[in-house]
Amino acid sequence: MKTMRRLLHIIACFALFVLLPIQAARAAANELINFKENTKLPSFALPDLVSGKEVAFEPASGKPSLVMFFSVTPTFRQQRSLNLAEVLAKLSGQFQGRVQCTAVFSDDQERDTVKKFIDDRLITIPVLDDAKRQLYDRYGVFMMPLALLISGDGILQAVVPYTSDIEDILANNLKFLLGDLTKEQLQESLKPQQNTVKSKEENEYVRRVNYGRVMMARQMHTAALREFMTATKILPKSIEAHIGLGRVHFAMGKLDLAEQSFRQAIQLMKDSDEALAGLGLVLYKKGAIEQAVPILENALISEDPQLDVIVALAEYYEKNGQIDKAIRLNKLAVSKLLKRFN
Repeated sequence: MKTMRRLLHIIACFALFVLLPIQAARAAANELINFKENTKLPSFALPDLVSGKEVAFEPASGKPSLVMFFSVTPTFRQQRSLNLAEVLAKLSGQFQGRVQCTAVFSDDQERDTVKKFIDDRLITIPVLDDAKRQLYDRYGVFMMPLALLISGDGILQAVVPYTSDIEDILANNLKFLLGDLTKEQLQESLKPQQNTVKSKEENEYVRRVNYGRVMMARQMHTAALREFMTATKILPKSIEAHIGLGRVHFAMGKLDLAEQSFRQAIQLMKDSDEALAGLGLVLYKKGAIEQAVPILENALISEDPQLDVIVALAEYYEKNGQIDKAIRLNKLAVSKLLKRFN
């Protein structure tokens, strides 16, 4: 009920909100607040994190660029940031000087940790120091880690949040910008690869999960529960049915069972954004706030964060005096509602 009341409060503020600048209204994980795609990004200068020497970065350098914004706090963000830095380093070597790759550390915490990562060669691309988040705010970065894909004339092509397949996404887009791929080839490369040949058990599993989701959408919880439980018996190591079970139990107010289902899903896939979101929301509902918030923050940096996750974190930040964070998340919540209405 608290989540629903907060959603209603956000909607009630809708008329006021749409009077704000449109770029703020549509800020999301895959957008910048201050610059839309297909607009030119300004150059900037920041000190090198290690040497302290000022480094100028010109987006319109004549070659495509990748600019990574990252932090290593909270702890869950650290591994994703390291993974993304590794991807940029790999792409820099792959394209052999045809692409410029830079990392921007936008945090005033754990600077020594990042320096150690550089010393240990865990991060091998240049890292610039944006401890006061001046560039972060100037560009309007919403969440980290992410990569900006910029063409050789300095035009923002895409804002790419971290995902497990981000290397393929960035590599294929760079090939397109360099003329190594046509637009059609790029579009084909980005299509999800699907295995169309399924066993009898897999087909039955998919049918049960899909039917469970339909029942869930119609609030026929008992029927949904039956379908998801049957699906877990057919393919016990597949994650979708466990997530479905967790959602049904949550909707029915059976929080302990919901927590159990989401934890089983995380055991099968520890980085599942859906499972993390579900577990975080269950813990938040149970009042285990200190456990819930880091998990919800982890779920927030997914490519398409759930509305309930955004609302719960906005509520938490507001109660704890982190007003800037709360405002940003409320804007993101309204942005998602706008897209639904549209």
